[in-house]
Formats: sequence, C-alpha cells, structure tokens
Amino acid sequence: MNPDPRSDAPLAVAQRIQPAPDPLADESTALLAGTLAQAWPQAPAPAGLRDRLVRRAAHSARRIAAMVNVRQRDRELVESAAGLRVQRIYLRDDASPLRPGEPQQVRLAQLQPGAVWHLAAGPVELGREWLLVQGSAELSTLADGSTGTSAHGASGDDGRERLHLAPLDYHVQSGAASRRPASLCAGEQGALVMLRERAWPTHGPAAASVTARESPAAWDDYAPLIRRRVLWRDGPMAAMLWLAEPGACVPHHEHGHDEECLMLRGDLFQDDYLLQEGDYQLAPSGSAHETVTTDTGALIYAHGDLDMRFV
Repeated sequence: MNPDPRSDAPLAVAQRIQPAPDPLADESTALLAGTLAQAWPQAPAPAGLRDRLVRRAAHSARRIAAMVNVRQRDRELVESAAGLRVQRIYLRDDASPLRPGEPQQVRLAQLQPGAVWHLAAGPVELGREWLLVQGSAELSTLADGSTGTSAHGASGDDGRERLHLAPLDYHVQSGAASRRPASLCAGEQGALVMLRERAWPTHGPAAASVTARESPAAWDDYAPLIRRRVLWRDGPMAAMLWLAEPGACVPHHEHGHDEECLMLRGDLFQDDYLLQEGDYQLAPSGSAHETVTTDTGALIYAHGDLDMRFV
C-alpha cells in the first residue's frame, strides 16, 4: 500500500541517507595535510594587480634606460643658416670603448629648396653614409684629380663629382671621398637627409663607394607583414629599410652590434617604448628587445645585425 503523499511521515528512503564523509579522514590525506606538506615551501600568495603593474613598469624602465632614446623634439641643433637646420641625433663618447657597429655621429639636415649644406674635409678614420629621407638633392664632392670621374657621378667643370639623390636613395662614400669637402644642395622640393659617420674600413668591398637606389624590386619579403631592403652590408652588419604593415610583430631578439632605428613613417613599440615619426633609438650591442610591434604600420631605417639573433 502506497503511503499517503499528504502524510507528514518521513519516507523510508530518507532512512538510508548517510552523513557525507570527511575528506580529511583518510590516512593519505592526513599525511599530505601534516608532515609531508611541510617538506615543500608554501607558494607565495598571488600578487595584487597594483604590485604586478609596478614590477612590470620597473622592468620596462630598466630596459628603456639601457637604450639611447632621442625624441624628435629633443634633437640638438648644431648648425643653422639660411634655409638650413642641422640637428644632431647621436654623438659617440670618445672616452668609452667603441662598441661593435657604434656610429661616431648621426645628424639630420633639413634644407629648404635651393639651400646648400657645406661640409669640411672629414677625419681620415671616418666614413660618410647618406640617406635621403624626403625631397631631392645633389651631393657634390671634390673630385680625385687622378680619376676625373667617379663610378656614381660625373665631374663638372669645377672639378667636383656630383650625385643626384631621390627619396630613399642611400649612398656610402668611399674613405677617400669621405675625407674631401662636400656639399649637399636641395632640389625644388627641399630635402631631409640623414648623415651617419662611422669608423671606416681601410680595405675590402666595404671600403668602396656604394649607391643603393630605391626600387620596388629591391624589397624582399622577410616575415609575415614585414618586408626589408638591404641598402649596404659589411659582413654581419648592414644598413636596411624595414617596411612593416599594421599588426606586424618581431619576437625576442638580441643585438650583436649596435642597432639604430630612425622612424621615417608611422609608429612602433620597441618593448613598451613608443617610437613615432622622427624619433631615434640606439640599442647597444649585447642588449635585447623582447618584442617589437606596430599597430599603424611603419617605415624604419635601421643599422645593425644583418640577420636577427632570435632568442
């Protein structure tokens, strides 16, 4: 006979329900909770959000402090004349040992149409490298009287070798040409030009003059969303242009030579440091970048390792 569902009497099944077992009652659990548990140190409590942010900010600040960072607004004005402004981006400390790939000096000159930048004869041990960033210009150098012409430009009646430079053209002067006085004359649209001076090899292919002209065919696919153009190389070291599309990323890598980056277009995060158009960063040899990313895309002049040393 079925019990009356309206009855207050407990069902028989309720008499078979037992109390829940104690999870710490068995012997193994008791051991783990006692003597054996003391054999391992207690894990530290998870850090709060504020502590984690502070540690990350400190880590980022240490990495940034190891680099030479020059904002466009912080460049040093070293020469000014009619239609000419020359700003210094980097100057080597001669009291410190020369690092692999370190430049002696890097300058950026802005010339109005028709303006001329005159350079005196350079030191014997230094060579000149030119990158025309914007506009057009003519580079003229006193010709070697024994040759009359150079491989990259003709000598005029005034005894000077002339070379026309268009946007993103790159020219490395030979050691002999770097030691002679030179002039850079801006074209109808003016000119923005970078001049890099560095220790010059005395022999081998790197000692000769080289001109790298901008051409779509000169760009090679390097990685997803990244193309590069090798302008000039000296063994494992090279001058390059990098073109990165939005979303491009370069993973953790070390620097066997000083790595210079001059932002020509767009912006770029070197770790947590944002480089914008006109900014410059030099990462000394032996340093590293944990990650390099761009949200907008970027065009970069770089001088450093020809092959990245990924970690």
